[in-house]
Amino acid sequence: MPDKTLILLTESFPFGTKETFLESEMNFLADRFSAIHIFPLHGTESCRPQASHVTVHEPFLPFHIKDQRKLLPAGLLNWSPLAFMFREFFLRSVYKHPKQIRVWLAALLVFRAAFANKERLSELSSLVNDQSVLYSYWGDKLAVFIPFLRKISPGFTSVVRFHGTDLYEERKAGYIPFRSVLFPTIDHFVFISEDGKKYLTRKYLQWVHNQHLFRLGVPDQGINPQGKPGVLHLVSCSYMVPVKRIPLLIEALMLIDMPVKWTHIGSGSQWEEVDRLVKKLPQNVEAELMGALKNSEVIEYYRQTPIDIFMNVSESEGVPVSIMEALSFGIPVIATNAGGTGEIVDEAVGTLLPVAITADELAPAIIQLQQRLQESHLRQNARNRWKERCNAEQQYTSFAAFLRSL
Repeated sequence: MPDKTLILLTESFPFGTKETFLESEMNFLADRFSAIHIFPLHGTESCRPQASHVTVHEPFLPFHIKDQRKLLPAGLLNWSPLAFMFREFFLRSVYKHPKQIRVWLAALLVFRAAFANKERLSELSSLVNDQSVLYSYWGDKLAVFIPFLRKISPGFTSVVRFHGTDLYEERKAGYIPFRSVLFPTIDHFVFISEDGKKYLTRKYLQWVHNQHLFRLGVPDQGINPQGKPGVLHLVSCSYMVPVKRIPLLIEALMLIDMPVKWTHIGSGSQWEEVDRLVKKLPQNVEAELMGALKNSEVIEYYRQTPIDIFMNVSESEGVPVSIMEALSFGIPVIATNAGGTGEIVDEAVGTLLPVAITADELAPAIIQLQQRLQESHLRQNARNRWKERCNAEQQYTSFAAFLRSL
């Protein structure tokens, strides 16, 4: 089989600390391809080291996409394509929905600002040919470059992986821009969950073909030490943003009268609200807000600290890597049946709850699982679930082989 070049489009990886789940995958991709080129959308922090045959190109944008003061002029004051955006604006009646207008405008600014980087675009274009596989890790943003690259070199193979925010339109006011332009130019659609695969195929049957299920995975990094009966230790790990519904978890904790310690890892826009609610917790509940940690620090915490239950009460998900990590350590899980979560969480490893859960329903669910913790098989089941469905070595070996075969 002739050598092929892999071109990987990312959000910011390997700059900064985000997209940590890509780090494991990169090891397997590097084993299969003799040359890999990574093109991040943005990135201003330090670059994580990569294998010698992996070339990391400078980001398309020298600022974070949430920096509106820089994004607005960068996205407007250039000669990047614009006609297809306004065509969709009117044909999709985006102008009738104020929230969708904001989503459309944000996508417009990001695409045009990135496309205006002619030096980076030239680097990318020069690598696209019939011996290259272009793999976009996300189904939006830089993926929208694919139709324009097709005009330069129609022979390359395009692969796009879909997760959650780039997949489920309900997360974006019922609209993710430019799919009618992008989807006909994708050769292979890759999904991390069966739920996501069914969702997009159902909505875009005319375009979504060559669908593949390749789950994400996490490596084996140890087993969580089992604590002694006494204070129930709950842990959650997520950004503090509305979709994660951390206030709902706190409300449920207010209804529990047993000794509980709740540890949350992560920060975000709701930090002040969460901190305010924590101060209202009863004396039997100890709250520990650890803020943002590096993934290595999270793993070390799981390796050393006895944890009884991992909690995830999101209203929308793909398949949470945070839950995969908990399962890999043998930690039972309580989670809502959002996105593909139900594909890895059930009664065998913990408790799967409806998305439309209330605090009054969540509190007894916690107590009921606490009463099951002495079942010797529960933690082993969690560990086995990781081995069967979330093992990085199995998942990424198969996916890397698939990419190399194209």
